[in-house]
Amino acid sequence: MNDIEKTNKTAEEYKMQGELLKASQEYNKILDKDPNNINSRISLADIYYILGDINKSIEQYEKAVELKPHYGLVLYRLGISYFRATKFYKAISVLDRVIKLDPDLYMAYYWKGLSYYHIGRVRKSIESYKKLREKGKDSTLGYYHLAISYKTIGNYKEAIKCLEQILKEEQNIVSVNYHLGLSYLGLSKIEKALLCFKKVLEIDSEHQGAKDILGNLSTDQEMLYTFGIEESKRDSNIEELITNYHVGETYKGFSSIDRAFKYFRKKLKEKQKD
Repeated sequence: MNDIEKTNKTAEEYKMQGELLKASQEYNKILDKDPNNINSRISLADIYYILGDINKSIEQYEKAVELKPHYGLVLYRLGISYFRATKFYKAISVLDRVIKLDPDLYMAYYWKGLSYYHIGRVRKSIESYKKLREKGKDSTLGYYHLAISYKTIGNYKEAIKCLEQILKEEQNIVSVNYHLGLSYLGLSKIEKALLCFKKVLEIDSEHQGAKDILGNLSTDQEMLYTFGIEESKRDSNIEELITNYHVGETYKGFSSIDRAFKYFRKKLKEKQKD
């Protein structure tokens, strides 16, 4: 066993023991003697990434790519590192190379979609997440981030479809229920939004976002009034609608605001019969 092999063995032992800083020192010893040792360079890059030293991980991954330009796994890790360093355009460029080498590596579409989202090109992120859904059909990430992107551009109906698909598999995901509630709010479907935010608080009673929104829904007269308008588009008698609102308002509160909505609906149906 030569010196490099011995040093590599020591580095691997340190890595197995979780002594990553010591392992990195050993890999650097190898690279001082053999700069073209791609395995040691990749291992060093991986360690820097785990330690959160993203700039150093990028430096090592870039050198590894110089040594082996078509090494898809290293390119993929470089793309993720660029994303972590908020170098989103570089991340997209590298991930495109990854996809050309291996179109079925569906997580490359995930990071590419995130990168597009962060530079404000949301429609491009939607394209990436759709590809992610095609390549990794069981990927909840695909549905979730596709939903967030749809919600961002105001396509609430498509966002709802994606989020409800996730909830078919698992109903108790806080973020999914929360964004579903926001999407229903975007469509002025307040009653459905209310149920979503209540579900969030059932799962996580300290969720501040859901608390704030439920607080607004239960006290904001304009929100209830808007609901009444949506339910009675054919009703020109705004005065009566306002009267109905004040009766419905007596039911406001986290647990009984839905009674106000039911009251609205009942009174408006009675009016339509007349």
